Amino acid sequence: MSRLGMLYALTDAEVNRLRAVPEEERYDYMLEHFEDELFGTPRACELDKAWIGLQYCLGGGVWREENRVPLNLVFSGEFLVETEDAEIITLKDHAAVSNICDWLQCHDLTALIRENFPKITDPDFPYGNADGLEHVLGWSEDIPAFYENANHEHLQVIFTVDC
Repeated sequence: MSRLGMLYALTDAEVNRLRAVPEEERYDYMLEHFEDELFGTPRACELDKAWIGLQYCLGGGVWREENRVPLNLVFSGEFLVETEDAEIITLKDHAAVSNICDWLQCHDLTALIRENFPKITDPDFPYGNADGLEHVLGWSEDIPAFYENANHEHLQVIFTVDC
């Protein structure tokens, strides 16, 4: 179970091509067409396993999935893939990317993580220690610049994870 999360910024044409693929084939399509091309560029943001802690922190220490800022910063959005094999792709459209970018410009993501990480009490949360906090902080550093670039380039954003 890898649980490695990624954010990718896609053009409208790329999103349309992804939507044209049957849902059960979309995750593999994303790996073949977007991961290879975008990984290591400003259009990709690697989250490792820190996305889990980040989602808890965005929810005030509680796992919440809602399509509003900041809860849609990582996990939420329109589900394009949600398979029985636990492959997930969610989409943030242009309006969501703009709202996320605006929120990130007005809020300190690092401070929010530091404030809310100790509030995570879920016994199933696997990273609840000082090393876990540093892991989440380290992997979240690139998120503001990623969203700023996606907004500037008028791109949509997908979150991908293979649970």
